[in-house]
Amino acid sequence: MSEDNKWAQTLECLLNWLKVTDAWVIKGYENKFPRMVYAVLGFILLLLIL
Repeated sequence: MSEDNKWAQTLECLLNWLKVTDAWVIKGYENKFPRMVYAVLGFILLLLIL
C-alpha cells in the first residue's frame, strides 16, 4: 500500500467519524449536530483562549 493511499484512507475515516451524530439527551435537549460542529467550535474556542 502506498503512503499516499494510507493518508487518503486515514483522512476518509476521520471525515466519516466527524460526520456521525451522537445520540444523547441532556435535560430534554436532544443532540442534532454531528461531531464536526463540536470539533470546529472547540477549535475556535481554543484559538480565542490562546
